Amino acid sequence: MKNFQGSATTPAWRNWRLWFVVWLVGTVIFGVLLVADAWPWLTGSPHSTFRNTKLYLWPLGMVWWLLVPAVIWLQRKMSDIDCKWPWSPIRHLLLLGIITGLFQLLEAGRILLANHLPVAFLPVVISDLHRMEGWNYLPALIYALLVLVLYATSFYGRWRAGQQLTGELQVANARLETRLVRASLDALKMQLHPHFLFNTLNSITSLMRNNRTHEAEDVVAGLGELLRRSLDHRQEAKATLEHELEFLRRYLAIESIRFQDRLHVEFDIAPKCLPTLVPSLILQPLVENAMKHGISKDPAARLLRISAARDGTRLLLTVYNDGPPLPREDAVLSSGIGMQNTLTRLQMLYGEEARLWLRDQPPHGVRAEIILPFETLSP
Repeated sequence: MKNFQGSATTPAWRNWRLWFVVWLVGTVIFGVLLVADAWPWLTGSPHSTFRNTKLYLWPLGMVWWLLVPAVIWLQRKMSDIDCKWPWSPIRHLLLLGIITGLFQLLEAGRILLANHLPVAFLPVVISDLHRMEGWNYLPALIYALLVLVLYATSFYGRWRAGQQLTGELQVANARLETRLVRASLDALKMQLHPHFLFNTLNSITSLMRNNRTHEAEDVVAGLGELLRRSLDHRQEAKATLEHELEFLRRYLAIESIRFQDRLHVEFDIAPKCLPTLVPSLILQPLVENAMKHGISKDPAARLLRISAARDGTRLLLTVYNDGPPLPREDAVLSSGIGMQNTLTRLQMLYGEEARLWLRDQPPHGVRAEIILPFETLSP
């Protein structure tokens, strides 16, 4: 069974290891620049003060370079429980408070170093900052925006994965339907061959007993060509109507030997319908049903008419015989393997766009009708 995981190759820009290496290299360069700039102050040079270093002059927003990986890591770790209300908003509110407090603490620490104050003055400095400037909520806003971007990216990734999975499932479903149609076609072939071969061999035997060897040879040649076409496993689920009629004529040429002068076949095919695509072997079960339940049941019946016409965007295929009417319980349509197979194939190929009717044709005879979408091979 196919594993619907999408492509195994991940684009380079989506590789988190690559971005971690970029972040790590940037952090090292950033740290080297800060240490090199503050080195005189760190080594106690009398001509250098903390106020002149980039540690003091640069904005605290630079700290986000260090915090972003941690935020991404936390968001991924906690995304599995985000759907459990109300823990998700409570957790993010708690992190908002921690982020705000962290930046206030860094600002107070910077003031302590700039004014050479001991650590014991830290609470006093924080209190003064709060009283004079108030809390700086910009870091909290940045955190909220970052989390929203991460959620949007995550949801978009899941949506894309869902779309890809849906597309793969649709392709797999289409392939499965194609296999089902072909299996149905194979089942129709297996249903056709046994009794058709039995009847044809009996006809050949009868011809040979009556010294009609030339006709028997023609029947054998026609049978060989017919079986070659019907057993061709390369045959697609659909074929042109012209191809189907060629197959049907060979079939009827053999059947006419059994019915002899009783069978009169008429073809009423609109020329513009010949290139139309129809299900393979779609007409043969209808013709077989007409001869088995129509012409063979009534000695006076002899006419078999196959018609094809276009009605707007639809193709109308009909098979008429002048035999006896249908049974009241319509058993011919409900129990015949060939007819049920035809109904199933039409449903799989066209859904509600195809119809199959079998009805009496007053004043006498039975008419089978198939309605299909009119479609041809793309140029």
